[in-house]
Amino acid sequence: MLLHIPSIRVIDRDFNLKAEIDDYESLQFTRRFYRAGEFEMHIALHKQGVDQLHKERIIVVDNKMHKAGIIQYREIGQNDQGVEVLVIKGPTLGGILDRRVTVTDSFDRVRGPAETVMKHYVDNHLINSVNPQRRIPFLVNAPDLGRGKVTPWQTRFEPLNMVTQEIAEWCDIGWHIKLDYNIKKWVFDVLPGRNLTAEQRLLPPVIFSRDFDNIESQSFLDSDQQFKNVGYAGGQGEYEDRLIQMVGAGIGADRREVFLDCSSAENAAELVEEGNQKLSTQKTIVSYEGRILNTGSFVYEVDWDLGDIVTMKNGSWGVTLNDRITEVKEIYEPESKIDISLGEEVPTITQAIKQLTSAVKRSD
Repeated sequence: MLLHIPSIRVIDRDFNLKAEIDDYESLQFTRRFYRAGEFEMHIALHKQGVDQLHKERIIVVDNKMHKAGIIQYREIGQNDQGVEVLVIKGPTLGGILDRRVTVTDSFDRVRGPAETVMKHYVDNHLINSVNPQRRIPFLVNAPDLGRGKVTPWQTRFEPLNMVTQEIAEWCDIGWHIKLDYNIKKWVFDVLPGRNLTAEQRLLPPVIFSRDFDNIESQSFLDSDQQFKNVGYAGGQGEYEDRLIQMVGAGIGADRREVFLDCSSAENAAELVEEGNQKLSTQKTIVSYEGRILNTGSFVYEVDWDLGDIVTMKNGSWGVTLNDRITEVKEIYEPESKIDISLGEEVPTITQAIKQLTSAVKRSD
């Protein structure tokens, strides 16, 4: 998919413009729905603006407020042609959540729409923390519109970025941080996404298929390797005095059981809720990846975008998937491209261990 090569603005935390770069070797910018994305940029050392690419500076792609990242990595080396090149990497602005854990004397419990719950934790640990040293003055929450599935949540001494990711996945709603030049703030907000599948009739459908010549390099994954459908949620207490509640359902050989540590739950009802949340992470992984071709039928960020639910088809594979776009990777090199991922993210080894191992939490 041919895209125009975007310019890169470099700003500091006070929104002061430090450089504008139009000539670089390559840029990959990845946006994700449930968690922060990342970027990687290569630029020859002799080019204009390189001297302003310092750590903690912000790059803004094509002056779009939702496409910005924090420089956290710098490496100088030589490419295959012997040219000295600077490589910079970092997360999108949502990576700022990785700098906090949910510090609290007792479990921080909240119930409400997913948007309310996530903004509660962002406010408590980044914006208006009890400890002034934990506050980030340039970060604010967008107005809370109460969007997303109503859910209870609780956390204590967990990475804040993991908490928001788990809430987002459980409630199927995205989030991001974007820039607001008018108030000179970073703004945390949710991303509901749109239903653009072939079955709905409210909006023009978006269908990616080789039949329409708008996708290539496809891959499809359907895996039950980590799937569990019955959980025994363990609450407070020890040994035979520990409260256990069963969640989920399954019969015979199709029943796949797992023990879920939910020792922070205060009562049976809370134990069931937390058990269902944890069991939901051990689901069938269905994902579809493809490279989008520029046929003019669907325009990126106009007809479809990150978080939208679209239809992906491959007739020769017998596969039709209606699912959410959870990742978009923009690649700007001599030939620009765009890759998308639908469905669940394949867990890393660390994530799989976390899902299969009981988390150790101190009770109240």
